[in-house]
Amino acid sequence: MKGIQAEIYLLGIVIIWGSTFAIIKDILDQIMPFTFLAYRFFLATFILFVMFWRKIKNIDKMILKKGSLIGIFLFLGYTFQTVGLKYTTATKAGFITGLSVVLVPVISHFFIKEKINRNSVIGVILAFIGLWFLNYSSSFIFNLGDFLVLLCAISFAMHIISVGLYTKKMDYVPLVIVQLAIVFVLSLLMALVFERPEIHLSYSPNVWWSIVLTGVFATALAFYMQNRFQKYSTATKTAIIFSGEPIFSAMFAYLLLGEKAGLTAWIGGLLIILGMIVSQSKFKSMSN
Repeated sequence: MKGIQAEIYLLGIVIIWGSTFAIIKDILDQIMPFTFLAYRFFLATFILFVMFWRKIKNIDKMILKKGSLIGIFLFLGYTFQTVGLKYTTATKAGFITGLSVVLVPVISHFFIKEKINRNSVIGVILAFIGLWFLNYSSSFIFNLGDFLVLLCAISFAMHIISVGLYTKKMDYVPLVIVQLAIVFVLSLLMALVFERPEIHLSYSPNVWWSIVLTGVFATALAFYMQNRFQKYSTATKTAIIFSGEPIFSAMFAYLLLGEKAGLTAWIGGLLIILGMIVSQSKFKSMSN
């Protein structure tokens, strides 16, 4: 029963993450990307610090070192995603970000020498065919936003791999707090250098509402729950659950932004999702 409950919580996280593409896309013309990320991750870090302040004393050199590495991957993922959303649609960004699930076994093979199976290869091929369909046009243009979100998918894949390596060996609560704090610090530095933000309260209610939604639910709550409940499910089931994020991103993009994906884009998106599921599935061999 605990496994089923954990997977329901994980599905809830996926729905939250799926909604953020449309939420962020809607306010990026009012607030600069790094300034937005700084506010978002400051709020998330503050919330977890207040909730788990007794755990802060458990942060040692190893947690600080590994948490910082994971945080850098997370920072790159959100940076490429948030900036990329300025130049592509929320629907496409959701599908392309989902490629991280497919990229995990491939990157793991090269970096930590995990054996790559046939299904992972098939999944990668399906996903990249889907990516081509998703970006099909008369001029076959793969725009800047799409490229940045693809880099986001690679960064998130590295984040998934590093979290998988280190959460089994360390207390996940201080590890998560360090991750989020690193993203906040790096985002603030980038904002100060490139955006020169002013500390004021003149943003529209939509911007502040987006910061609260993403900071509280899509960051503090989501990362805490992922690290807490993922251990009660299998990696395969978790990856399949996470592969539903692009569908929810497309749904929210339609409901909140009125984005309508064409038939070719939906074929591409479904091929990406099929690639995710195949890459994480283990089919029994027909031979003995």
